[in-house]
Parts: sequence; structure tokens; C-alpha cells
Amino acid sequence: MPATGSWVRAAILAVALASATAGGVRAQPVRQPVDSILLEAPPATPGYKYYFNKGRGYGSDAYAGPLDNIFNKGFAVAQWQGKDRHIFSYPYGWHAVWATITNPGPPIKQAGGWGAVLKRHLVPFGGDAIRQGQWVPNYFGHMLEGGIAYRRLLEWNRSHGVPYPTLSALLVTQFAVTVNEAYETPINDPWVQQHGTAGLWVDWMINDPFGMWLFHHDGVSNFFANKLGAVVWPRQASITFFPGAEPQLINNGESVVIRPKLWFTDSFRIFFRGGVGAEMGVSIPHGDDGLAINVGGGVQSVTRALDPTNGVEEATFAMSGGLWIDRDGSLLFQATYDYKTDRMLAIDVFPGVIDIGGSTIGAWFQLAHDGTPYLGLTGRRTLGAGVGFGL
Repeated sequence: MPATGSWVRAAILAVALASATAGGVRAQPVRQPVDSILLEAPPATPGYKYYFNKGRGYGSDAYAGPLDNIFNKGFAVAQWQGKDRHIFSYPYGWHAVWATITNPGPPIKQAGGWGAVLKRHLVPFGGDAIRQGQWVPNYFGHMLEGGIAYRRLLEWNRSHGVPYPTLSALLVTQFAVTVNEAYETPINDPWVQQHGTAGLWVDWMINDPFGMWLFHHDGVSNFFANKLGAVVWPRQASITFFPGAEPQLINNGESVVIRPKLWFTDSFRIFFRGGVGAEMGVSIPHGDDGLAINVGGGVQSVTRALDPTNGVEEATFAMSGGLWIDRDGSLLFQATYDYKTDRMLAIDVFPGVIDIGGSTIGAWFQLAHDGTPYLGLTGRRTLGAGVGFGL
């Protein structure tokens, strides 16, 4: 699919070039107390409130950028076993996306009509709608995670002086939504490729746009960030090269984390991490500078199948767990073990965490399920992407 590959490369390059003119926020040492780190917001937006990316020169705040949204949100399901990561030549389901958006009648009818689709994907009153769980990824993976990812990019745009920050954040995030749907739509089902799916329409037209609209409002962002401790934590997605082979996208994905304040103690918080899986644990503050240690365990989805007769998605799950260290919501380090996914063991050290002569380079290591090791590097000025090497 050379034409498709060229189109994807051109789109990603255009987004990167549009954002590359923005000035960076000066990196600060990690050991500096959070309260003394100044956010350099542009004069055009005095008093703008930052909830999910406060412009700090370390951690996931420093790694963020438009490519972070595209690679981590757009290709979130790339962790599924056997998923093709050759993103520059992948046979995307662009036609299925277009057909669903412009003519939703056939896929909606195939899925049982509007009533069945809305019950299954949005308002599960009971019975099969609840048991099938289609509404779970819609609320957590699209509305909540997608809304925070949009707001996080909007705040990054404003702190870096990107022109038309809201429009840019909207376009980039919706482009990531489109990539996600085209990437996960089955390419071996002629009917789906011609007509699309009901779930695709709900995600593209309702879930993600509604999430962006919600988190554009300060009141919603303030509640989730300060009351529920919500944040989106990415991985350091990287274009990874192999000897004599086409490059692949490795170490990508993101998850929404919720750590609500407890009324009876300040010693710890409940930790929940969701995305293409769900994990629970505990978040323990360490010191008085915003540092927190988080541990949790649960399951991650391993495979996914779509029933073309009704549009119902079914997934298999396997055990997972991890350790995450953050400072005031900006992720510094993560080590995760996903038993059966393509990313069995993954370690991320984000930019600015390790001070080597003032360097703001981040690094990651991953051991795939088949035993293949990968290494990669990222940076504070790489717009949310990195480069990796596979052995």
C-alpha cells in the first residue's frame, strides 16, 4: 500500500512541522520543588488554567507533543498480539471509516438498529448490554482518556506558543481518533471494509468529540484533575529500526489514571489505571515535593475480534501489573509486566529524570513476548516521539 504509506507519512510530517516552530519550556532539575517551577505561559493567554500538562521540563510533561497524541492514542491497540506495527505501509481501513461517517445506516442496521447500538455502546440499562461491556472502553478509553488527551495537548500548545492552540489540538486529536479507527478496523472482512461498523460511528461521532468538549471546560478539568487525581500517562512511542527491515512503531500506548482523594487519610490514595485493560492498586506520596509511588495489578487485553453480524467486539485478557513513579502528575518512571501482550516487559525513564550534564533525554527498554529486545531514546523537543532499535 505505497500510496497509503505516503499519505500517512505526509500527514504526520505536516503535524510535526506545524508544531516545530513553537518555543520550548526550559527544563528544570527533577530535584527542584514543584512549587518553585514556573510555567512559561505565553502572554496571549494570561491566567489560563493548566491541569494535565503544566509545562514542566521533566517527565511526561516534557515528553508531550502532537506526535504523542497520534502515536499513543491513534495506535493504542498495537499492543494486541500479532498486530502489524509497520505503520507506514499498513493497509488502513480508511474506506470503512469514511463509509461509516457518511452513511451509518447499513452498519447500524447490521448491529440491530439505533436502539440496540445506543444500549450496547452508551446506555447499558441491563442484560446483554452490560455483560458485553462495549460501554466500558467507550467511557474510559474514548470520553475520559480521549478528553484528557485533548486537554493535555491543548495545554502543551498554549505553554509552547503554538498558533491557534485550540484548533490545532482539536484537529490533531480527531486525526488520532481517525487513525485509531482505521487501524483497528478488520481489513479481512469485505463487508466491514465497504460499510464500516456501528461502534466506529459511535466512537468517531459521539464519544471522542463529547470527551473533548467536556474537558475543554475548566470546571470539568478541575474536578477530574484535582478531585479525582486524573491524568493520562503515555509511553514513549518510537519509530524503531531493524537491520534490513522496515521500521515499526514500538513502545506506544497510553492509559488514564485516577487517584481520588480519600476523606479519612492523606497517607495513600486508591490507584486505578485503565485503557485497553484495567489495573488497581495504591498510590503512596513520598516526601513533600509531590513525588508519589504507585503500584497496581489487573489485566490487559491480548486479542480482539469483531463479530461482523452485530458489530460486537470481544477481547481476551491476561494478567498485568506495574510500578509508576510521578511528581505532581508528571510521570517520571514506569515498569510494567503484561504477561501475554506483545509488550511483555517495558521500562520507561522520561526526559529530565536523570541529569547527565543537563541532558533532557529519555530512554526506554522493552522485551517482547517472543523474546525480542528493543531500546529507544526520546527528548524534550521531539514533539512526543522517539527513535528505537530492535535486535
